[in-house]
Amino acid sequence: MRHGFPAKGQQGVRFLYQADHQAKVISVAGTFNSWDHTKHKMDQKGSNRWELELSLPKGRHLYKIVVDDKEWITDPLNSNISEDGQNNSAITVTENGDVLIRTTDITEHSPGYMYENFQAIESPEWLKKAVIYELHMRAFNDNGFNGLADKMDYLKELGVNTLWIMPFHEVGEEKRMGKYGDPYAVKDYYSIDGSYGKAEELKALIAKAHANGMKVIMDWVMNRGSVDHIQTKSHPEYFTRNESNEVYYEVPNRDYFAGLNFDNRDMRAYVMKAMAYWIAEFDFDGFRLDDSDITPFDFLSEIRQELHKVKDDIVLISQSYDEYHHLESCNLTYDGSLRLAIKDLADSKITRIDFIWIYKSYKYSFPKGALRMRWLEEKECSRIWAFLGEEIAMPAASILMTVEGVPFIMMGQEFNERTLNTWTSLFEDYQLDWTHFDEKMFRHYKSLIHLRTNHAALWNGELQFIHHSEEMVLSYIQRNEKEELLIVVNLSGNPLTVSFEESMDAMKYFGKNKNLIYRSGEDEISTQMGKHDLYIHDFETQIYQMSR
Repeated sequence: MRHGFPAKGQQGVRFLYQADHQAKVISVAGTFNSWDHTKHKMDQKGSNRWELELSLPKGRHLYKIVVDDKEWITDPLNSNISEDGQNNSAITVTENGDVLIRTTDITEHSPGYMYENFQAIESPEWLKKAVIYELHMRAFNDNGFNGLADKMDYLKELGVNTLWIMPFHEVGEEKRMGKYGDPYAVKDYYSIDGSYGKAEELKALIAKAHANGMKVIMDWVMNRGSVDHIQTKSHPEYFTRNESNEVYYEVPNRDYFAGLNFDNRDMRAYVMKAMAYWIAEFDFDGFRLDDSDITPFDFLSEIRQELHKVKDDIVLISQSYDEYHHLESCNLTYDGSLRLAIKDLADSKITRIDFIWIYKSYKYSFPKGALRMRWLEEKECSRIWAFLGEEIAMPAASILMTVEGVPFIMMGQEFNERTLNTWTSLFEDYQLDWTHFDEKMFRHYKSLIHLRTNHAALWNGELQFIHHSEEMVLSYIQRNEKEELLIVVNLSGNPLTVSFEESMDAMKYFGKNKNLIYRSGEDEISTQMGKHDLYIHDFETQIYQMSR
């Protein structure tokens, strides 16, 4: 843990900003004030020095410093940048008001506060071995629920075992953006957009997924409805209201939303009853909770308690990076650190040792047993091939599918789909471009997914990095009580001979017999050049099963 700012003050979390030029106003905007930079202005304490103390609840908070109401910057005094791809400063506030700032000093030998003091809630086995696939009905196919049912063979061939369906409800019309509007601007929590089909067809789809060994997750809009939600007239007290007593959403530039009023107990009961309905009537296996990072902790806990009464192995996926969500409410939190760390390693901005430290800093700053949902793409970020480059997207997929945690794939990611930008593409007529299908990438994902689901060490193992001679190669062991797998991934555009002679850990593994069970390269593989050497092609992945 780094000491400095932000830090615990007398009245809350103390923020400090030292401007490098004359500024008129400085403020702090983040998840704690719905990113409204007008709410919390800092006090000027000198010519260019600004301070502010805020009483913040326990949990993870993202924020930026806002200079003169227009320049949004990360906090120069806080080295911890969020792994969500949005370049936000990040802190965690404990139940005692202490401020935790994640650094690479956090390791298995020096774990963070949360790892030392807390255990995550237990999750069902099916989630631990899940490979999650996110899709939007209209974008993925052109015939709604029936069309998705027809695609089941494709998904089964790919090997994914958990489907995450983005919102399929009726979308609000007032202040709508685009032809179809934002799919997260839900008008009625009980509704189904008729263009996707009928309730009976959705039930048949879920039943077919279950018959094929797949679980189905429903995307739930956690904090808001559309501004013309059916309850805004009959129960306006369910929603947040502005100075003109109009329903509104606190997050700027989201005029088509109406925020939920969490202080209203009837509203909470209404939402939980609606969620229970989809489990009881349609047999959904869990919910992905949109924007749960700005949902009160106690409400998340209430939701879990109520839904467990309907289905005892229900799963909640939190769209947050909050350590505290693992303690009472959520099974999974997001982890986008691989996307950023792989990019920085490939660009030589960090070393291989830095990558390992970054990986460990996340693992050992969360409660023991916390499951993280790891991703390379998500709805607010660009395609991974565009972010990394097509060639590095292959080894990046290898890392995603073979490290600890639960991997999730964005629709089309598995074949290098070209046209999806962000979820705003879904506001208009849009479908994935299936005509430019990268067969090589598909086969790569298919092979990795089948390996993961058939080797328990990959979903229920302990990861140990192995040191060697090459900066652009990552190698690690995944082991459980029954098996050990060695994964070697080359992020370089050069074929390399990797020497493991310097590592005592590696020496004992290379003294064993190794059975090559997967490689992504298509050229003939060279024989080992020495007892502790391994030859690997450019951008190649090799996976070995080790004798015990």
